[in-house]
Amino acid sequence: MSAQRSSLDGRKAMILRAIVSHYVSSGEPVGSKTIAEGYVTGVSAATVRNDMAALEDAGYIFQPHTSAGRIPTDAGYRFFVNAFASDAKLPPADRRRIRAFFIEPRWEFEDALRQTASLLSSCTDHAAVVFAPPLERSIVRHIELVALDGNRAMLVLVTDTGRVQNHVILVPDDADDVMLDETARMLNRLAAGVPLDAVAGTILGNLERLPLELRGPAERVGRVLADELTRTDAERVYLEGTSNIVDEDKFTDLETVRGVIGALEHRRALLEMLADALAADHVEVYIGSEIPIHEMQRCAVITAPYRSEGAAIGSLGIVGPTRMDYHRTMAAVQEVADSLGRMLASPSS
Repeated sequence: MSAQRSSLDGRKAMILRAIVSHYVSSGEPVGSKTIAEGYVTGVSAATVRNDMAALEDAGYIFQPHTSAGRIPTDAGYRFFVNAFASDAKLPPADRRRIRAFFIEPRWEFEDALRQTASLLSSCTDHAAVVFAPPLERSIVRHIELVALDGNRAMLVLVTDTGRVQNHVILVPDDADDVMLDETARMLNRLAAGVPLDAVAGTILGNLERLPLELRGPAERVGRVLADELTRTDAERVYLEGTSNIVDEDKFTDLETVRGVIGALEHRRALLEMLADALAADHVEVYIGSEIPIHEMQRCAVITAPYRSEGAAIGSLGIVGPTRMDYHRTMAAVQEVADSLGRMLASPSS
């Protein structure tokens, strides 16, 4: 942070901060008179004008029209984020709302991630994405089989990352509670502690170790879990709030809106950034040209990992215009990530 601040002297940094703040709040280019009168005290408009000229020469701001007003470039936003936004705090009311949302785990795992994306979108007024933990990061904790009507049973699989999978499977007509309990007991001996992406192979590869009468139900469990592994990464990205992209105040033209929505709906476009967030220990911000997806280079993407027992197990983030409230949005992303991680680490999750 200090290195970034030192690349501009104190007054120019203050003026750039004022330009970003004004443009984020108003959407209008700002001139030297507005900065001198409303943001920087004790400095004449002429001095501000000279400093703004230097900031423009350095690539931090530019003039979108022939008027005297200036707006930030991607480099200007980057300076602002590095120098001023990383220590942002969420308003207490927003923090209470987020924490109250996660007080009690109320959903199965996938639904919890979908609801989290919806919460993050509503808190920030941007599109929000949540990436489920990669299967190899989840370890099987417990398997249960619960008898249903007819020849059906409910498979319940719980992992160390809080993932709870429920699947209805077909079982032999003579499968009673005793048989299902014994099958689950044998499956737990095989599968507990095994990575989720390997559990189907472990079960199917060890059927001969089970009593003959238990092999049918056990094989069906293995087949269901094998089918689960065929889901792609893109199917484990939960996206909510794309309607926020359509807000006419956020982007300047309809073509940009269409491109952004198209990139989001393909979902795979975000996977690389979400995967990178797993390796980070803090909020990451991608601004404009820093985003490798051409259609999204008028956007900012803010990501963070969420953790269980200290280990990053998944990631989440928002997608919005470069003209956004970075302070509040970065703080919201971090708070939601922290709260989701705490919920998943709860013994009852």
